[in-house]
Amino acid sequence: MAVLDPKDTHRNLKKKGFIDAPGDHKRLEYYHNNRLILHTKISHGSKKEIDDYLIKQMSVQCQLDKKQFIDLAKCPLSKDEYFKILSDKKVL
Repeated sequence: MAVLDPKDTHRNLKKKGFIDAPGDHKRLEYYHNNRLILHTKISHGSKKEIDDYLIKQMSVQCQLDKKQFIDLAKCPLSKDEYFKILSDKKVL
């Protein structure tokens, strides 16, 4: 069972081109050519980690499989590689 640290995940997704969305929740948005492509939400409740269920939900929102999302959140998957995956899936 995989778990992620919410603060590290937030910081690493921002390095990959996500930006903070306005509002009370920790929501991140991904834009391409000034167009919103996708968004995801990072839980900031009482849990100290992002559990397996939430990882799966975030991976779907980010158009990745679970392993790819974990790599995106932990940094082995680069910003350019993520861009290529989205391009190949015709998301961009």
